[in-house]
Amino acid sequence: MSAPVSRRVRTLDELWQLREVLQQDGPGDGLPLPLLEGIRRLLHCDVVAFNDLDSARRRHHFLQGVDHDGGGGLVAPDPDDPAELGFWEHYWGHSCSLPERTADLSGVHLTSDTYTRRQWHETPLYREEEGDPVEFEMMTVWGRGSVHRTLRLLCIRLDGPDFDEDDRFLLELLRPHLLLAFHRAEAARHRQAGNGVVALTPRQRAVLELAAQGLTNHAIGRALGISEGTVRTHLMHIYATLGVSSRAAAVAQLVASSQGLGPLD
Repeated sequence: MSAPVSRRVRTLDELWQLREVLQQDGPGDGLPLPLLEGIRRLLHCDVVAFNDLDSARRRHHFLQGVDHDGGGGLVAPDPDDPAELGFWEHYWGHSCSLPERTADLSGVHLTSDTYTRRQWHETPLYREEEGDPVEFEMMTVWGRGSVHRTLRLLCIRLDGPDFDEDDRFLLELLRPHLLLAFHRAEAARHRQAGNGVVALTPRQRAVLELAAQGLTNHAIGRALGISEGTVRTHLMHIYATLGVSSRAAAVAQLVASSQGLGPLD
């Protein structure tokens, strides 16, 4: 009895040390990277990933993570990428779809809750994974407006011992703090996006709204009665005002300023 209690005392002490990390802001559409790195070190992971997954539309809105080599960042996977297609091909027969299949978006799930080591090695996702396969994974999930739209934190070990009940206990303690950190970061991003879009001129906003509908520069020019070159000039000024470098990023700020994403459970 004394060993688990002792472990929990040390864990709570480590959690206390993470308080400053939990307050840090950072880049990306998810959690601050320093926070993810703090979790990685605390739970002795090779990788900690955070993603926004829409299983109904078969897409990741973003994937974010940090690893033991010091890498970290944010990507929005191409839905037509072979690796992404392979993931969705096997998704519904895999334990990662348990939140949708059980409608349970609480707690912390380990792959070893569902599979033996041998069974895990026989899954298509394990066999087809490129590079170093995931040996042990621990996941916690929050709903984002529906059971099919979820935020997920994944703790990954490429070798070594599996996660244990103390690790699960710690991640369960972290859950409300992570949710609060996400809300705080999301609110800051929406304020920033809204302020930038408000600064656009009426003509610039009209150009951006048409771009958000998928119109080409030529089609935008025809719709507004201006030349294609003038449309390009407007877009350059829009990017500078919003602090972005692409049409997709500018459109994302427009969307963020005009409608919120679904609430989290």
